[in-house]
Amino acid sequence: MRPAFLVVTIAIAALAGCSGVEQDIAHLQQEQDAISAATKKIKVVARANVKGNPQYTMLGRVEGYCFNLPNSTGGQVIHGDGLRAAAYRKYGDQVDAIVNTTVWFVSDDDYGAFEPYTEGGYFECGGTAVHFTNQPTPAASPTSSRAS
Repeated sequence: MRPAFLVVTIAIAALAGCSGVEQDIAHLQQEQDAISAATKKIKVVARANVKGNPQYTMLGRVEGYCFNLPNSTGGQVIHGDGLRAAAYRKYGDQVDAIVNTTVWFVSDDDYGAFEPYTEGGYFECGGTAVHFTNQPTPAASPTSSRAS
């Protein structure tokens, strides 16, 4: 009788554990979906000004993994957070853009690589996360001329 009770107890505990894992997976998926939606809105520029948004407050420095361009969106970064995701995780919904971006190559070896594409390694990028303090400047609308 005891072995059967023990087996049933273990089975119930295992099923309860699976339910918890499924909830964790669902929570992580919702979190990732929220990050993906938020990061699509973040602009990334190499210069100090963002077209249409001349005034902003600097939030701080942010770094992430990237391809050879800080504003690249294609592909999958396998090392960790991309630049946009790193900014969102650090500053949340405050981030509207990342300005003054730079990119550098990190060698997997103990010595520095002479040519980034000939050595093992990956790219990292960084910039300054900013929050816009004004409404975006509307695009110039064509002026209407009166017919004479």
